[in-house]
Amino acid sequence: MRFALSFMALYIAVFALDLILLRTLQPGWWQRLWLRRLLYGQFPLAVLGSALWLVSREYRLNDLLAVGWGILAVLFLYLGSLLIALVLSSPLLLAHKVWALIDPPPAPARRAFLGRALIALPVAGAGGVSYGLARSHSQAALRETPLYFNNLPAPLEGLRVLHISDIHIGPYIDLADLEKLLLRAEGLKPDLALITGDLCDHMPDYLDALRLLEALPTRLGSYCSLGNHEYIRGVHRVRRLFDQTTLPLLVDNGQAIDVDGTGLYIAGADDPRYLRSQESYARLRASVEKAVDTAPREAFSILMSHRSQALDYASPLGIDLVLAGHTHGFQLGFGGRSLFDSLMPDRYIWGQYNQRQSQLYTTCGVGHWLPFRFGCPPEAPLIVLHKA
Repeated sequence: MRFALSFMALYIAVFALDLILLRTLQPGWWQRLWLRRLLYGQFPLAVLGSALWLVSREYRLNDLLAVGWGILAVLFLYLGSLLIALVLSSPLLLAHKVWALIDPPPAPARRAFLGRALIALPVAGAGGVSYGLARSHSQAALRETPLYFNNLPAPLEGLRVLHISDIHIGPYIDLADLEKLLLRAEGLKPDLALITGDLCDHMPDYLDALRLLEALPTRLGSYCSLGNHEYIRGVHRVRRLFDQTTLPLLVDNGQAIDVDGTGLYIAGADDPRYLRSQESYARLRASVEKAVDTAPREAFSILMSHRSQALDYASPLGIDLVLAGHTHGFQLGFGGRSLFDSLMPDRYIWGQYNQRQSQLYTTCGVGHWLPFRFGCPPEAPLIVLHKA
């Protein structure tokens, strides 16, 4: 409920800013009747979407949730793109107004050029949002991702690890989508499947989702860890559902596997639900330390952590590989990296990272709860281990 109210408050703030900037900076646009009708007319639609969203969350009506949240999310994205366009055009508009005070009015041709240039910004923004909405419905890529380790034991050369995270079965991803993904993944012959949280937001489907993962044929099995959405949906209920399957749920612990005489240790960190305060970071650190506390010294170790920041605590412990999710690549990417990667390098938002002898791969996830992806397509990477 707190998230829903916060999001609606954010929507109202963006809506108000759009109106203020349009009326003050773009009076010519504001005089267009169709634009005013479009802006004012979408507000009742947003109220309807909010009401449907809240009702569907209360009664777990998945189809209604898709409609309600979808309406509000789409309207917010378009309003946000308009706000960005207005903010970007503000310096040019202000400079034009100042120049008009000290110089004769510009020629009609120059005014027309300026008008077309300014209109291009919101048009491009709306086009980008439309593209991102369409791309969010594309199927997850099963991309082979080689990682190289100096200390990789010979029996683990070529080990194929399917990494699945953030499926978010609910409004936009259903059980049929997961089944299709696993059928495609089966053809890649993974040796091991690791699922790093946020599996299912529609609780009536949670057990069926676990059954599908349980049926995936792998040589070394499938293992799961928790994400923040498991806590949001009720972690005690989630644990009881896991107890009805053979899938190991690793929380603050791990499991040693013998691979042709070589030790492989799979560990699972708990999720702090919210990673904001010093206390939450301390909980993540303690969980990482507990998860690998019983790892055999000579074993190659893989840590599942929903949060990519676990790398900071895993690398001093000599953990070889961390697999994480949660970020969704911040929904915006270019060239296999999040557009926010350089702004927040310590968040390890998407892709492969190194720290000491440890490596991390953060996947941008299979699903989403915000139906938008631009340059950040859904994925379930197949990590292939190699000797460096």
